[in-house]
Order: sequence, then C-alpha cells, then structure tokens
Amino acid sequence: MDQAVRKKRKRGPRKSKAEERAKALRSITDSKGSNGQTTVSRKAVAEAARLIPDQSLVKNVQSKLATKHERLKLQSAKSLAPSGHDTQHGERVSSSPLPDSLSTLSSTLGHPTCRVIEQKHGEEYILVIEHCQEVCFHGKALVSCLHGSVFIYGCTLHPGQKPLPVYAPRTHSALFITPLPQDEEQVVESEHVKQLLGEDIKEDTVVVLLQKLKCPMVDYVTSVKEYANVFYWENKSKDKVVERVMSLKDSKHLESIGFHVVDDPSSPRLFTPEPVRSALSDVMEQVEHAVTKGTTAPVILLCGGKNSGKSTLARFLINLMLSSCEEVYHLECDIGQTEFTPSGFVSLTHVNTPTVGPPFTHQKTPDRCCYYGHLSPGDDPDRYVRTLKYVHQGYRGDAPLIVNTMGWTQGMGLHLLMDTIHLVHPSHILQLKGRKSAQDLPELSPEYLHTQPGWTYANIQEETNKEGDDIIPINPELVYLQVGNDMTRHTWFTASEFRSMALMATLSSLQPARGVLPLNGLTPRAVPWTTVAVHICNADVPPSQIMYVLNAGVVALCQADDKELSRLRQGALPDGPVVLQDTPICQAFGIGVVRGIDMERKLFYILTSVEEDRLLRVNVLLCGALSVPTPLMLQQNVERPVPYVTSDFSPDGDIFGATPLRIRKNLQRERRQTGGTSGIGFVSANHQELRT
Repeated sequence: MDQAVRKKRKRGPRKSKAEERAKALRSITDSKGSNGQTTVSRKAVAEAARLIPDQSLVKNVQSKLATKHERLKLQSAKSLAPSGHDTQHGERVSSSPLPDSLSTLSSTLGHPTCRVIEQKHGEEYILVIEHCQEVCFHGKALVSCLHGSVFIYGCTLHPGQKPLPVYAPRTHSALFITPLPQDEEQVVESEHVKQLLGEDIKEDTVVVLLQKLKCPMVDYVTSVKEYANVFYWENKSKDKVVERVMSLKDSKHLESIGFHVVDDPSSPRLFTPEPVRSALSDVMEQVEHAVTKGTTAPVILLCGGKNSGKSTLARFLINLMLSSCEEVYHLECDIGQTEFTPSGFVSLTHVNTPTVGPPFTHQKTPDRCCYYGHLSPGDDPDRYVRTLKYVHQGYRGDAPLIVNTMGWTQGMGLHLLMDTIHLVHPSHILQLKGRKSAQDLPELSPEYLHTQPGWTYANIQEETNKEGDDIIPINPELVYLQVGNDMTRHTWFTASEFRSMALMATLSSLQPARGVLPLNGLTPRAVPWTTVAVHICNADVPPSQIMYVLNAGVVALCQADDKELSRLRQGALPDGPVVLQDTPICQAFGIGVVRGIDMERKLFYILTSVEEDRLLRVNVLLCGALSVPTPLMLQQNVERPVPYVTSDFSPDGDIFGATPLRIRKNLQRERRQTGGTSGIGFVSANHQELRT
C-alpha cells in the first residue's frame, strides 16, 4: 500500500489540457540558448500546433522563429567579418561589403515610413510622414504642419496655422502625431515643400516642422534635479527587433531638440478606443450644433473613479471644442489635482488656446477663483459646496463649459458629486467606467439623480435645499465611456510631486528673463499689517502663533468685502494684523510666498507676480495646505542651514513635537427624535434622517 502511494506521489497529479497548452507556449517563448539568446525550437512549434486550437498563435510564433533565425545569422556574420572602422554611433562596420541579405545593420523590420530633413542643426527638423503612419513620441516640441493635416491630442493642425506647443513628459503616456486623410482638391503644395521633396509629392505624404521648444514655465520646473529629466525618454528598443517608423539616425536628430520617438510597443501610450471615439463624436456634433445655432451653451461634466482619465479627457475635449468655437470655460472641482492653478483652489478658467500637456505646462490666471485651503473637500464639505457655488456664479453661459470633478466616488464623495450636478446643471454627463469596479460610480441614470441626495442639496424632488435656494430639475444626457484604468503604473511620481511641479510652474513668473534665482535672491513687496487680515485655513492655530505659520509660507492673496470681514473678525494681535475666525469665500487673485516678517516695521515681505492694480485690492492673506516645494527651499543662497528645513531631526529620539490641531467639520450630528416613532436619528447636513 505504501509503495503504491509512493509511486502515485512520484508520478504527480495528471495535467489538464490547459496546463499542457500553457507548457507548450512556454517552451516556445521562454527557451534560452547557450549564448543567452532566445531560441525557438521547431519541435516545440509542432507540439504547440497539436495542442493549441488557436492556430493564429502558432503562426505568430512561426513568424518570430524566422525572424530570430535571420537575426542569429546576422550576428554570426558580423562576428566573422573582418575588422573595419567605428561609425559615429559606435557600431563596428566591416571594410568589405557584406552579402545583400546581411547588408543592413538596422534592427528595423520593414521599410521606414518616416524620414527627417535637417533645417537648422539642433533647432529645426522637417519630419516627412508617408502612408499615414502614426508617430508616437515623448518630449516637447513646437509643431507646425507644412503639407497635409495632422491630429495631436484633440488638435487638428493645417498649413498656415500657428505652431502648437506640445508636451509629452515621461510622467504621462506618450502622444501620437496622426496624419489625416487629404482631399486632393483642397491640398495646396507650397514652394518650400516642393523644394524639400521635389515636384512629385505622394498623395498620402504629410510634412511637419518640429522646432525646439523653450518655455520659461517648464524650464523653471526642470531646473531642479528632481524634475530635470521629466522630458527625457531612454530609447530601450534601439537594440530590439521592432518595427520602426524611422531610422535610428533620424531618431537621434530629433532627440537633439527634445523630441523622442517611441518605437517600443510595450510603452504606455495615449489612445482612444473606438467606442469612446464614437461617443465623443456624438457629443461634439451636439456641441457644434449648439454653437452654430446660438442656443444654450452645453455644460459637460466629467466623473469617474481615481485615475480613470478625467483630467486627460478634459484636456482632450478642450482641444476638440476649440476647433469649432473660439473659447471654452473650465470649472475645476478637483482641488487635490487642479489643472490651471495650484492645488487648493476652485477656479473657473477661460481657455482659448489648446492644452497639450500636463498641468505644470499651462498654468493660467482664472477668471474667477476661490481658495479652499485644503487638499480634500472632506475636510470642510459645507464650505466646499459654498465655494463651488460662488465660483460657478461667474460663468456667463456664453461658451461651452467643461466641469472636472474629483475621483472620490464613495460616501461623502458621492454626496458632494450630487451637489456639484445640482449646482452646474450639466447638459451632458460623461461617466468614465474602469475595469476596477470598486472605484466606479453607480449608474447616474435620471431616476438615480432624482432620488439621490447630496451633502447640502436634497434630491431634486424637494423644493429647496437647506439654504433656501430653489432647485431646478435637471435631465442631462448620460454617456458611458469604458476605459481601462488597470494598466501598470508607468511613473514613479506621486500626487504630491505633481502638486509641487504645478506650484513651481506658477512661481516661475517671479524669475527674471534670464537665469534662475533662489527665493531669497528675489525682490519682495512690502505689505503693511494694517492693510490685510490673516487666517490659517487648514489648522486651528492660536493667534499668538500665527506669525510663525505665515513666515516662509505660501499664501493666497484675496479680496473680501467689508461685510464678510466684519462677520469673521476674531480680533487683532497686539500691534498686529486682524485675525479671522473662519475662511472667507471671496475672490483670490493669486499666490505669494512670505519671504520674511518685519516685527519692528510691521511689514510682510511677499514674493508675488500679481499685477499692481490687483495687489492694491488685496485685503486678506489665507494660508492653507500649500507649502514651498522642497527643491526650492533647499536651493537658497545661505551659508548657514536653510531655515525650516532639517535632514536629521531628533537623532537620539529625545525630542518630542506635536502636529497642528485640526478642526473636524465633516461630522454628522446626532439628535434625538422629537416626534413620530421612537428612537435615535442621525441627521446629515441635508437633514435626512437615518433611523436605527
């Protein structure tokens, strides 16, 4: 009996057909030769053909087998060839010609469909694209179309248009230059293009001018070592057998201006699935109809879970709409990852130029802006809704509006989304649904929107909200967009670092025209204490400690009306500024850095780029969750240790500290029922009771 058991254990369990198929595929793709190169056994291919019903997999492996054998022959011929001279790229080339079948040393499969013509070395290059070949790239460049038309991230470029600044850092997916079909009757061949390509220009040829892009905002962000290489892309496929759109020599030319061609198919790329393109096409038709007919401007609200692509889609829609209308408005409701301002602001921004790049490449001054002071609306949801209402009141309705919401889809986040929908009254809701269902919103059907309450606003079947405002029924068109948000993360940058990059881009306006100066090398503005009131938004700070918090801090420069100031006035410090007891909801003009405080002359020294006429109207300084980015704090011209920065705190563990006291403003209050059924009811801010 024991011997039979031992034999059974020795044989092991019987393998299923699926396991045998998987083993056959592994024998094809994972086998290694003695020289370290991948080899494919013809016997393994035959075995896979017998076990695997899908013969397309086998045919694919057979084609790879032929390619591998040709590559091994090429390497063998190169090793046996007589020695020659080194090329400029470091490759060893034989002095005697090789056979025709082995004459190429490029790892390109097929004939390249793109070529590069040098215009000005290291500054300008002409990119000639044939056969409607898409070009995937990282980096940055100034793109102009000389012949034909191309499509880049929602923007359509035609000959004669202004050059388009394009940014594709490695922190985000690679972008595409996509040639568009041409109408022979509308194509006009310029003399410059005829001189470049000759008289015989193919029908599907597109000519693009790529120029080196210089942007003070981006140059300042990349001036620190932490972010110096965000636009650099290492071509890891140069030694691989891949299908290239151009030769390696041409790719090297474009890299000299910061434009990196991506040939590796495994690199993350920005693409739009066909169902999404079809849905967006329908939405754009309605937008164009509303613009041409002069009817009510559409309001498009984007919602979905975290990392589902809301901000990416918002930029794409802005670029699409600018092709049919002159201006678009953008309402930012995601205070943790804002688009046109530093974090912590709710803003309404007027956009009339394309936005091809992440937020730190296009910081702008919004039309209406209010400083919330936190990085999450959950810290003070009531004030978040009031702030959103105040900013949205600045929208005149004369141009399309795109509303970007946060990715908080559960609990309070869902209630705040309902409040946002009730406030902005969208004509379209684009709901992004990913493959991770746990982060998805419930289906925002009309029935759901009519019954689901918000944090402040009741459901729309009620007559008013708790503030007494009338609630107008809404009936938006709902569009579902299936996206794949479970891709492997291709960047090691965190949300905090993206916030720092956007803040640095805003502070770049402080720098002189040439060179980069540290913060303590810039000239500040002197602001008397008697002209401003101060408040700390994100912590409960005793008045006696407020000056310590403000020093070397980032503040929002705001203008509040006298009625609001008198209502929130807490008192004044001895011989100091007025201190507010709560955050006022008012217009913010920009940000500043408190470089120093003069206690004798009673002055704040503030670094800011706010215009002089607006600066004279500032009467409130709000300090919140924003702080000076660490790279800027460390790069200062000081001989002693940098203030407020230390690398080894409490090495012996005998120093104790404390964190600021936070006030919780997001708690639901408990009250006892006064009538009806007995029991205890928990009442939320929208006055709906949940009985237990």
